[in-house]
Order: sequence, then C-alpha cells, then structure tokens
Amino acid sequence: MITPFYHPTSILVLDDDPLFLESLDFQFSDELSCQTFTRPDAALEHLRTQAPQHPDFGRYFSDCSEMDLGTTVRNGDRLLRLQLSELRSMVDDRSRHQRISVAIVDYDMPKMTGVEFCREISNLPVKTILLTGKAGLETAISAFNEGVIDCFLQKQDSNVSVSLRREIKRLQGLYFTEVSDPIRCALALQRPSFFGDPNFVKLFKDMVEANGIVEHYICASPPGVMMRDAEGNDSFILVSDIDMANDQCEAAEHRAAPQDMVQLLRSRKAQAWFPTQQGFYHPDYEAEWARYIWPAQLLPGSGAWTYSFIRHDCLVDEPLENRRA
Repeated sequence: MITPFYHPTSILVLDDDPLFLESLDFQFSDELSCQTFTRPDAALEHLRTQAPQHPDFGRYFSDCSEMDLGTTVRNGDRLLRLQLSELRSMVDDRSRHQRISVAIVDYDMPKMTGVEFCREISNLPVKTILLTGKAGLETAISAFNEGVIDCFLQKQDSNVSVSLRREIKRLQGLYFTEVSDPIRCALALQRPSFFGDPNFVKLFKDMVEANGIVEHYICASPPGVMMRDAEGNDSFILVSDIDMANDQCEAAEHRAAPQDMVQLLRSRKAQAWFPTQQGFYHPDYEAEWARYIWPAQLLPGSGAWTYSFIRHDCLVDEPLENRRA
C-alpha cells in the first residue's frame, strides 16, 4: 500500500541528558531532522503549537449536500467532495518538513515520566517511541498494551541506534497512513482507480527507490502522482486507462489535431496532457503539441493502465523524434 501523500518530517527527542541528545543528533543529523528538548514542558508546548499544522480531514473534503442531484440523494444524506487539489498545495508549505511525526521520549525524567508525557500528547497524530531502562520495562509494556505509546526500546541496548532507525521509518509511514486514511478510503470508492492497483503499487515503489524520491502527492488533474527527490527535483507519473486514452483521441480528432499526434495516441505508445480544463488538445497548441505528449508504457501485469514517467527537467521534444523514426 502507498499513501496518498508523503513528505519528509522531523522527529522530536526528549531527554533530560544533554549528552545523550547531542549523541543522537550527531548520529541522525545526516538522514533526519531532529528537534531536541531537555524539558517536558517545552516539548509539550512545541507539539501543541504544531497541532493545527497536521493534515486535517476537513481540509480535503467540502460539504456539497446543497447541490441539486435529483432523486439520487435521499433526505438526510450528506455529500462530501474530495478536493485532491489541496494535496498539491502542500508543496508550497515550507514548514511541512519541520512537522513532528515521531517523538522519542526518555522514560526516566525528574518532573514527568515518559509515559506521562506520552499520555499528554495522545490526542495528537504524533507516533511515540519510549526509551526505557530495566527499571521501567514493565511500565513500558503496560503503556504499549494500553495504546499510550507505539513502541518501546531499551536505552542501554547496544543496537538501540539500529532499532531506532528501523522504528522511526516504520512509524513515520504509520503517521502518514493514519492522517491520509480518509483520502485513501475515498479514492478506493472510485472505479477504476490506479492507486489501489497492486501492479501500480509495485511500479511506484520501484520508481521511488530508483530515483531517490522522498515525497509524493496523488493528483487528479492531471491524473497521476507528483514526486520530488531529496535535491528538490520534480517528476511526475502520468496515468490513464483505456477510456481516458480514447477520450484524448476523440477530442484530438474532433479538433483536427495533427495526424502524427493522433496516431501516437491511438497506439497507446504515448499519452498527452494539455494545459486545458480537461487536458484535451486544443488548436491553440497545434504548433507546439510535442511539448505535451510523452512516451508511454502499459502497466506490467495489468494492461488496464498506461503510464509515463516525466522528468520536469527533460526536453520532451527529443524522445518524440525517436518515436517518429
């Protein structure tokens, strides 16, 4: 499974031992953004200040129950519209990488135990890792079983750094799974939906690994997934099914598009998306139609979907000449 959106986030580390914080920050600074605290009250204030910044269900859905849909709506029904365009607006939010997704908390602190701290933030979507010694192990097990913490590790374990890396990655994924679940459920109702196709999931994960992708956002217009690597380079997976491909062809033929373009679209060896309301060809783009068409492949194992991997820094005219040859 992949989440509708994902981006790098920060981890919060709370421990009353400054030397431990320095050591942990040194170990993880190249791969993670760490925000360290020695005082529970300061850490709590920081997390509560950030609370409104976490993705919120209401941001992506709007009530459209007042729309006149005739007899398809019964008295008492509520209609919600999924606003996927809001996902792409996250890219403009410069604070998104500073948002805390995982808190690592020491159990043994003088003014507040780690378990007490985790109880204080249990209403937040932040995932928690409790670092404990032998003295607090039973309390940690009880807190985990109760759902107060998401993980506990023994601080003195020689492999604690390895375990922390593994659990941070797992819990960051869980954070995005939970905050994006309403969107995922709404997308699952759409038929057909490439997002839930196991073949697309495999393709997407392979592309993420091969291209060093660190954040992504599903899009409806154009249909596909917007991606970004660690250097800030953007790319896009454009996805269409046979009905979408036929609609593109029919619109192009109806508007007397160049035959070279129509033939490419009919072959499904290429797909297009123009800067129009529905992405269809318009005569205004007759002279530069090659800018809006890309090589395409059938999704392996499926055959229902065609995809194009588009690098925003590539010249799209170059592969076009190869396709005509």
